[in-house]
Formats: sequence, C-alpha cells, structure tokens
Amino acid sequence: MNRYSFYTKQEALDLLDALELEKGQTVSKDIHGIMKWGFEDKQVTTFDEDGLPLVDIIKGTTYNVDVVWKGEQPNEWSEFEVFPSSPSHTIS
Repeated sequence: MNRYSFYTKQEALDLLDALELEKGQTVSKDIHGIMKWGFEDKQVTTFDEDGLPLVDIIKGTTYNVDVVWKGEQPNEWSEFEVFPSSPSHTIS
C-alpha cells in the first residue's frame, strides 16, 4: 500500500480522475483499491489542574489517499508519496 498526501482535495481528484476508473469504482486493472481519507483532523487531549480533559482539534492540512497498486505506481504520483513513521491508520 502506498500513502499519498496532497495540499488540496482537487489535486488528489485530478490524479484519481486520470486513472480512468468507472464512476464510483475503487478498483481497476491497475489498482486493487483506493481509500480517500480526506483531511484528517488530529485530537490533542491535555488536562487542567483538576484533572478534567481539555480537547483541542487540529485541522488536517493535507488531503490523504491510500492506493494499493497491482503493479508500479505511475510516475506522476511519486512526488505525493509519504512515508509516515507512525501512520494514523492501517489496512489489513
């Protein structure tokens, strides 16, 4: 599985559209599957002096997509590939 981060949703959709998938499909002759995670917010919890939780939501700044290719990824995707040391999600 390859992970990709885009600065905008449209940037991701343009590359996905270039894959020429049938409308609504996430598999093709070149792809086992696609998961569009979108802008993933992060929750940060701290505690006040009484021990009560204080929750902050940090808005996601990149539009994230995972793709499982059947072969090699197209060259135009490589600049968006990321390698997180602790991913926020996994697919098994």
